[in-house]
Amino acid sequence: MTYYSGKDGTLTYNGTAVAKVSNWSFSSSVDTLETTVLTDSDRSYVPGLRQFSGSATIFYYDDAPKPLLQRIISTSAISESGVTLKLGWGSKYIQGSVIITSGELSCAVGEVMQATVQFQFTGPLDNNGVAL
Repeated sequence: MTYYSGKDGTLTYNGTAVAKVSNWSFSSSVDTLETTVLTDSDRSYVPGLRQFSGSATIFYYDDAPKPLLQRIISTSAISESGVTLKLGWGSKYIQGSVIITSGELSCAVGEVMQATVQFQFTGPLDNNGVAL
C-alpha cells in the first residue's frame, strides 16, 4: 500500500514548477437539481453541474520562479483566464484551466514570507486517467 505525504506534492503553473510550495488544497462539489413534482410526497434530486476549486500557499523568496508570484501581486490577476494549474502527488495529478480568484501576501515575525492564491477551475479536469 502506498502512502503520500506533503513532500510528495507538487504545483505547476502554466507548465512551470512552482518551487517551495507550503501546501495546496483541492475541493469538488456538485449542484443538486430538484425533480420533485406536485404529486410527490418526498423531494427528489438528480446530480447537476460539478464545480472544482482550490488554493495554494507558496514561500516568497528572491530567486523563486516568478510567474505565479507575479500573478498574485498583479492588478490584473483576478480577471485572468486561460491559466493551467497542475496539482500533483507522486505520479498522480489533477490539472485544468483555472481563474485566479484571489491572491494574498503575508509576512509575520519568525515566519517565512508567504503568498496564498485561490483559484476556480473552469471546464473539465484532466487527471491523466489515474484513479483518484
